[in-house]
Amino acid sequence: MKNNIRVFFIISVILTGSCSKEGCTDPIAYNYNSEASKEDGSCDYEGCTDPNAVNYNPQATISNDCVYDQIGSWQSLSQIVNVNLNMSLFGITLLDTSTTEVVHPDSLDPEGLDFFNDGNMTVHYRNEPSENGTWVRTGDDLSMNLQDTSLIFSIDSINGTFIRLYSSQSESNTDPTTGASINYNYDITWDLRRN
Repeated sequence: MKNNIRVFFIISVILTGSCSKEGCTDPIAYNYNSEASKEDGSCDYEGCTDPNAVNYNPQATISNDCVYDQIGSWQSLSQIVNVNLNMSLFGITLLDTSTTEVVHPDSLDPEGLDFFNDGNMTVHYRNEPSENGTWVRTGDDLSMNLQDTSLIFSIDSINGTFIRLYSSQSESNTDPTTGASINYNYDITWDLRRN
Protein backbone atom coordinates (compact mmCIF):
# COMPACT_ATOMS: atom_id res chain seq x y z
CA MET A 1 0.00 0.00 0.00
CA LYS A 2 2.90 2.34 0.79
CA ASN A 3 4.31 1.65 -2.65
CA ASN A 4 0.99 2.54 -4.29
CA ILE A 5 0.84 5.84 -2.43
CA ARG A 6 4.44 6.62 -3.34
CA VAL A 7 3.82 5.78 -7.01
CA PHE A 8 0.63 7.86 -7.01
CA PHE A 9 2.49 10.81 -5.41
CA ILE A 10 5.35 10.58 -7.96
CA ILE A 11 2.89 10.41 -10.87
CA SER A 12 0.99 13.43 -9.47
CA VAL A 13 4.19 15.47 -9.20
CA ILE A 14 5.23 14.53 -12.72
CA LEU A 15 1.80 15.35 -14.19
CA THR A 16 1.52 18.61 -12.28
CA GLY A 17 5.01 19.67 -13.28
CA SER A 18 4.53 18.76 -16.91
CA CYS A 19 1.21 20.64 -17.13
CA SER A 20 2.79 23.88 -15.92
CA LYS A 21 3.03 26.05 -19.05
CA GLU A 22 5.22 29.16 -19.10
CA GLY A 23 4.19 32.38 -20.83
CA CYS A 24 2.75 35.83 -20.22
CA THR A 25 0.16 35.64 -17.44
CA ASP A 26 -0.80 39.35 -17.33
CA PRO A 27 -4.28 39.76 -18.90
CA ILE A 28 -3.60 43.39 -19.90
CA ALA A 29 -0.46 42.47 -21.87
CA TYR A 30 -0.47 42.40 -25.66
CA ASN A 31 0.69 38.77 -25.73
CA TYR A 32 -1.32 37.42 -22.77
CA ASN A 33 -1.50 33.62 -22.82
CA SER A 34 -4.57 32.29 -20.98
CA GLU A 35 -3.08 28.78 -20.98
CA ALA A 36 0.10 29.88 -19.19
CA SER A 37 0.28 29.16 -15.49
CA LYS A 38 3.84 30.35 -14.89
CA GLU A 39 5.04 33.89 -15.73
CA ASP A 40 8.20 33.82 -17.85
CA GLY A 41 8.81 37.59 -18.14
CA SER A 42 7.83 37.73 -21.82
CA CYS A 43 4.86 40.12 -21.52
CA ASP A 44 4.68 42.91 -24.10
CA TYR A 45 2.67 46.09 -23.51
CA GLU A 46 1.35 48.47 -26.15
CA GLY A 47 1.85 52.19 -25.64
CA CYS A 48 3.90 55.16 -26.72
CA THR A 49 7.63 54.45 -26.35
CA ASP A 50 8.83 58.01 -27.14
CA PRO A 51 9.78 59.89 -23.94
CA ASN A 52 9.13 63.22 -25.73
CA ALA A 53 5.43 62.42 -26.15
CA VAL A 54 2.63 63.51 -23.85
CA ASN A 55 1.38 59.92 -23.54
CA TYR A 56 4.78 58.26 -23.03
CA ASN A 57 4.46 54.91 -21.25
CA PRO A 58 7.75 53.71 -19.72
CA GLN A 59 6.35 50.17 -19.46
CA ALA A 60 5.46 49.95 -23.16
CA THR A 61 7.48 47.59 -25.32
CA ILE A 62 5.37 47.83 -28.49
CA SER A 63 4.90 51.38 -29.75
CA ASN A 64 1.55 52.66 -30.94
CA ASP A 65 0.32 56.21 -31.54
CA CYS A 66 2.22 58.87 -29.66
CA VAL A 67 0.62 62.23 -28.89
CA TYR A 68 2.76 65.35 -28.94
CA ASP A 69 2.19 68.92 -27.85
CA GLN A 70 4.17 72.12 -28.02
CA ILE A 71 4.99 72.40 -24.29
CA GLY A 72 8.72 72.81 -23.75
CA SER A 73 11.71 74.69 -25.14
CA TRP A 74 12.22 74.88 -28.90
CA GLN A 75 15.17 76.06 -31.01
CA SER A 76 14.65 77.53 -34.50
CA LEU A 77 15.91 75.29 -37.32
CA SER A 78 14.64 77.05 -40.43
CA GLN A 79 12.28 79.73 -41.69
CA ILE A 80 10.95 80.01 -45.23
CA VAL A 81 8.97 83.12 -46.18
CA ASN A 82 6.98 83.38 -49.44
CA VAL A 83 5.74 86.84 -50.46
CA ASN A 84 3.47 87.86 -53.33
CA LEU A 85 2.81 91.56 -54.10
CA ASN A 86 0.35 92.74 -56.72
CA MET A 87 -0.37 96.39 -57.56
CA SER A 88 -2.92 97.52 -60.16
CA LEU A 89 -4.53 100.76 -61.28
CA PHE A 90 -7.83 100.86 -63.21
CA GLY A 91 -7.52 97.10 -63.79
CA ILE A 92 -4.02 97.38 -65.28
CA THR A 93 -1.32 95.43 -63.47
CA LEU A 94 1.55 97.70 -62.49
CA LEU A 95 3.48 95.21 -60.40
CA ASP A 96 3.16 91.47 -59.83
CA THR A 97 6.07 89.88 -58.04
CA SER A 98 6.76 86.88 -55.86
CA THR A 99 9.77 86.00 -53.80
CA THR A 100 10.85 83.22 -51.51
CA GLU A 101 13.34 83.84 -48.74
CA VAL A 102 15.07 80.97 -46.98
CA VAL A 103 16.56 82.42 -43.81
CA HIS A 104 20.18 81.43 -43.22
CA PRO A 105 20.63 79.36 -40.00
CA ASP A 106 22.91 82.06 -38.55
CA SER A 107 20.17 84.67 -39.00
CA LEU A 108 17.15 82.84 -37.57
CA ASP A 109 15.17 85.21 -35.40
CA PRO A 110 13.53 84.48 -33.07
CA GLU A 111 16.09 81.90 -32.01
CA GLY A 112 13.62 79.92 -29.98
CA LEU A 113 10.40 79.64 -28.00
CA ASP A 114 9.48 78.33 -24.56
CA PHE A 115 5.89 77.16 -24.03
CA PHE A 116 4.80 76.63 -20.41
CA ASN A 117 1.87 74.56 -19.12
CA ASP A 118 0.20 77.61 -17.57
CA GLY A 119 -0.32 79.38 -20.94
CA ASN A 120 2.71 81.65 -20.65
CA MET A 121 5.53 81.75 -23.18
CA THR A 122 8.92 83.33 -23.77
CA VAL A 123 10.36 84.29 -27.16
CA HIS A 124 14.16 84.38 -27.40
CA TYR A 125 15.73 86.76 -29.91
CA ARG A 126 19.26 86.83 -31.28
CA ASN A 127 20.21 90.43 -30.45
CA GLU A 128 17.32 91.62 -28.28
CA PRO A 129 16.04 90.77 -24.81
CA SER A 130 13.59 87.89 -24.51
CA GLU A 131 9.90 88.76 -24.69
CA ASN A 132 7.16 87.23 -22.55
CA GLY A 133 3.64 86.56 -23.71
CA THR A 134 0.82 84.05 -23.62
CA TRP A 135 -0.35 81.25 -25.89
CA VAL A 136 -3.61 79.43 -26.55
CA ARG A 137 -3.96 76.28 -28.62
CA THR A 138 -7.27 75.39 -30.24
CA GLY A 139 -6.97 72.19 -32.25
CA ASP A 140 -4.04 72.80 -34.58
CA ASP A 141 -4.23 76.60 -34.28
CA LEU A 142 -1.64 78.16 -32.00
CA SER A 143 -2.22 81.81 -31.03
CA MET A 144 0.75 83.67 -29.55
CA ASN A 145 0.03 87.00 -27.86
CA LEU A 146 3.10 89.15 -27.28
CA GLN A 147 3.47 92.70 -25.94
CA ASP A 148 2.91 94.45 -29.26
CA THR A 149 1.57 91.78 -31.59
CA SER A 150 -0.55 88.67 -31.92
CA LEU A 151 0.45 85.82 -34.19
CA ILE A 152 -1.59 82.84 -35.29
CA PHE A 153 0.19 79.75 -36.56
CA SER A 154 -1.15 76.38 -37.58
CA ILE A 155 0.73 73.37 -36.30
CA ASP A 156 1.50 71.68 -39.59
CA SER A 157 3.20 68.73 -37.91
CA ILE A 158 4.65 67.78 -34.58
CA ASN A 159 6.65 64.65 -33.97
CA GLY A 160 8.90 64.02 -31.01
CA THR A 161 11.64 66.61 -31.16
CA PHE A 162 10.31 68.38 -34.29
CA ILE A 163 7.53 70.93 -34.81
CA ARG A 164 6.55 72.77 -38.00
CA LEU A 165 4.49 75.94 -37.70
CA TYR A 166 2.75 77.58 -40.65
CA SER A 167 1.12 80.98 -41.03
CA SER A 168 -0.50 82.73 -43.98
CA GLN A 169 -1.85 86.26 -44.21
CA SER A 170 -3.31 88.55 -46.85
CA GLU A 171 -3.84 92.31 -46.93
CA SER A 172 -5.52 94.56 -49.47
CA ASN A 173 -5.59 98.34 -49.47
CA THR A 174 -5.60 101.35 -51.74
CA ASP A 175 -2.68 103.73 -52.07
CA PRO A 176 -4.08 107.16 -51.03
CA THR A 177 -1.81 109.07 -53.43
CA THR A 178 -2.30 107.11 -56.67
CA GLY A 179 -5.49 105.14 -56.00
CA ALA A 180 -3.67 101.94 -56.94
CA SER A 181 -4.97 98.71 -55.46
CA ILE A 182 -2.31 96.81 -53.51
CA ASN A 183 -2.66 93.12 -52.60
CA TYR A 184 -0.07 91.54 -50.36
CA ASN A 185 0.10 87.83 -49.46
CA TYR A 186 2.71 86.03 -47.43
CA ASP A 187 3.19 82.69 -45.77
CA ILE A 188 5.87 81.46 -43.41
CA THR A 189 6.96 77.94 -42.58
CA TRP A 190 8.92 77.72 -39.34
CA ASP A 191 10.67 74.54 -38.22
CA LEU A 192 11.84 74.11 -34.64
CA ARG A 193 13.58 71.38 -32.64
CA ARG A 194 12.76 70.54 -29.02
CA ASN A 195 15.73 71.28 -26.73
